[in-house]
Amino acid sequence: MIRHITLLAIEQMLSSSVAIPLEMLEAARARLKVQHDERALFRVDVAARELNAMSMLGGFQIRPTHTLQAVEKTDLIVVPALWRNPRRQVQKEQDTIDWLRHQYRQGARIIAVGTGVCLLAEAGILDGKPATTHWHYLDQFARDYPRVQLQRQHLLTQADRIFCAASVNSGADLMVHFLGLQYGRELALQVEQQFSPEVRNPFEKNVFYADLRHQHPDEEIALAQTWLQQNYQKPLTLSVLASNAGLSERQFDRRFRAVAGMTPTQYQQKLRCDAARDLLQQSNLAVADIGAAVGFSDVGYFIRVFRRLAGQTPGQFRKKVRAKLFSSQ
Repeated sequence: MIRHITLLAIEQMLSSSVAIPLEMLEAARARLKVQHDERALFRVDVAARELNAMSMLGGFQIRPTHTLQAVEKTDLIVVPALWRNPRRQVQKEQDTIDWLRHQYRQGARIIAVGTGVCLLAEAGILDGKPATTHWHYLDQFARDYPRVQLQRQHLLTQADRIFCAASVNSGADLMVHFLGLQYGRELALQVEQQFSPEVRNPFEKNVFYADLRHQHPDEEIALAQTWLQQNYQKPLTLSVLASNAGLSERQFDRRFRAVAGMTPTQYQQKLRCDAARDLLQQSNLAVADIGAAVGFSDVGYFIRVFRRLAGQTPGQFRKKVRAKLFSSQ
C-alpha cells in the first residue's frame, strides 16, 4: 500500500509535471475518504536538495516541504520534466541522483516525466531497461545513455517499478493508470473524468512493457508511427511522411506495411477509431462530434470505418460498453 509519496522539486522544472499528478492524487484521496478507506491516509511531500523556494516558468514559486536527506524512505517518487535542454541542470543534481538510486534500491516506485527521465538514467537504474523521454530530446538521450533501451515510438514505458512518460500529457495518462493499479479502475475512471477524459490517451494502448520484446527495429517507420500517434486528427500526407523519413513514397509504404501490417492510412484510421472508442465510452458527445474530434470530417465515413474495424456502429458500441460499465452498479 502507498503510504508516502515524494514529489521531487528541481530548478528549471516544468511545474505542471508534478502539479497535475499532485492534483490527481488529491482527487483520489478525496474519493477514498468518502468511502472511509484507510488508503486515503497516504502523505505527500515536496522534496528538494534545499528548502529554498523555486521560481517556476511564469514566475510563481514552489516551496519544498522537506530536504531529500529528510526523506529516508518513500513508496512513490514523481520526477518532473525539465525545461529546455536538461543537461546543465542534471549536472548540478548529483545529490538528487544518488538519492533516487538509493530510494529505488529500497523498493520505491518511480514515475518520471519528459526529460526528468535523464535523472534516472544518470543514476544507472535504467540500464538494460526500456524508457522514453520527450521527442525533442530522443537523439541526445540515445547518445548520452546507450545502455538504456530507448523506445522512440512509445509515449509510455513500464519496467518493474519504473514508469516513464514522454510528456506532461502522457504523465497524466500514466498517473490515471497508476491510480487504477493502486485503488481500482472505478476510482481511476472517476479521477480521469475529472481531468478532461476527452483528450486522454489510454495507457494500455501507448505503453511499452519491459516483458514485451516484439517491437520492430525500423527507426524511420517508428518515428512516423509516433508522429501519427501524436497527430492522428490531422490530415495524412504520404509524401510528407515519406520525405521526413528520407524515403520515396514507394519505399515508405512498403516498409510501413512490412512492420505495421497495414498501410499508413489504415494505421491512422485505427488510431482514430481507438480514440473514438474512448470518447464513446467516457463522454456524452454526439457521434458526429466524436468523429470530428478524432479527425473524420464526414460522419458517414466515420461510421463506415468504425463499423469495419469494430464490427459495429459507434452507436451500437456505445450502448454495449455503457451497459457493461453501469449494469452492476
